[in-house]
Amino acid sequence: MAEADKPHRVKSDMWALSGTFLSAAPLRVAVVGVGGSGSEVVSNLVHVDLALRVHGYGGLHVIAFDPDVVSEANVVRQRYTIADIGNSKAETLISRVNLACSLDWEAVPAAFKREAGRGTWDIVISCVDTRKARKQLHGYAFADRFGVWRFWLDLGNTATSGQAILGTPRGKRRALAYALPCATELHPELMDTRVVDNEVASCSALDAIARQDLFVNKMVALLGTNLLWRLLKDGKVSEHALYFDLERYAIAPAAVPQKRKRRVRSESDGATLDGTH
Repeated sequence: MAEADKPHRVKSDMWALSGTFLSAAPLRVAVVGVGGSGSEVVSNLVHVDLALRVHGYGGLHVIAFDPDVVSEANVVRQRYTIADIGNSKAETLISRVNLACSLDWEAVPAAFKREAGRGTWDIVISCVDTRKARKQLHGYAFADRFGVWRFWLDLGNTATSGQAILGTPRGKRRALAYALPCATELHPELMDTRVVDNEVASCSALDAIARQDLFVNKMVALLGTNLLWRLLKDGKVSEHALYFDLERYAIAPAAVPQKRKRRVRSESDGATLDGTH
């Protein structure tokens, strides 16, 4: 979880979508990492896809990236079973979703790098657990290039707490008049590679629970995908980040930045589900 003090809720403006973000074409979504949080995110996105289609939009086309295979330690806290041990996480999860829900989502059993990172995405949802990985994602998100990310939803957690932050990537030559700060802007320490990550692999289910509590991944995935759903459904949000602590049963939202006095339409455009702007 971000180490900086949590923002206090203040009176905020609403950050709104406009234009043609939602259409008959599915939104192109990358889920980076389908372990504890990412596997829960993919499950939640099935519901978002169905809800968008009910409202007449094209839903989601999800592409899941993860180079890892399922281990015994993963089964207790991730959406995998004993029968999945030794198989690709991305391929196992997406195959199961496609079969159950008649979807054609894609699995990439590799890291989110090079062409993928520099590509065009409507939404990138990152569920990574190292500062090195977030630093790389930040580089892709803020690079000036032909391919752009419209939104970046970053999910992170410690053993019992975490945060979900929805931001709008941009570049030096692609400024946004009304931007949402990304996770790495609000909390640069999340990509500070001078700090050593705890990358020791869990060799047992008991070790896995000791490092991350049983339902912390479900919570961060739920808060993050609900934040995204509220934006798509209502076409606007007053908060773009959520922080939680399961031990204290606490959730704290962070308000969107105050608008400039002279508002210019954002480049991250879209439409609300009821057709308003």
